[in-house]
Amino acid sequence: MEEKNLTQQESLELISKMIKETRTNMERDGGGIYLLWGYVWLIVAAAVYLLTLKTGDYRVQWLWFAIPLIGYPGMFILLRKREKRAITFVGRVIGSVWITIGIAAGLLSLYMLVNHLAFPILFVMALLINIGVAISGLVIRFTPIIIAGFIGILLSFVLLMVPGIHQIAVFGAFSIIMLIIPGHILAAAGQRIKKAGNHV
Repeated sequence: MEEKNLTQQESLELISKMIKETRTNMERDGGGIYLLWGYVWLIVAAAVYLLTLKTGDYRVQWLWFAIPLIGYPGMFILLRKREKRAITFVGRVIGSVWITIGIAAGLLSLYMLVNHLAFPILFVMALLINIGVAISGLVIRFTPIIIAGFIGILLSFVLLMVPGIHQIAVFGAFSIIMLIIPGHILAAAGQRIKKAGNHV
């Protein structure tokens, strides 16, 4: 079968179509994954912070592992409930970005278990996640996610100025900016798309 060579204009139109389709898919799915990870992160961070303040027992830090233990199964359930659609190249790029960030965050967590050095792990984690949010927004050209990502990158440096366990409270609050607010914006966009579809 002979391959068709696309013109520059056709290539740009194809890329633009894939970006629009990926953004529409994210909006249609209602930001459920953003909201899942955001609320799990917020609740676990609040639990770790309050229990550490109350007990002074740093073994409470093991609770951080509740985030992937709840988040990943929840994400797979949400993905299985999704309406089957073709995955665009742009969608695969975003997925690959988050897989890479997830592996880096997981390896960093494991490293901290065996090497209890003074290391700004919450700063690095916040920076990694915000970079993922910003890249996702830039790739699909979705302004609220771009803004959330870059505000989060900027605010990540606040963690280097906050003393001791109070960093945990700040880190937990970041979930609102990075994931929960963009998730609700996506959910609202998803509702508009569903209403528009019902009127067709």
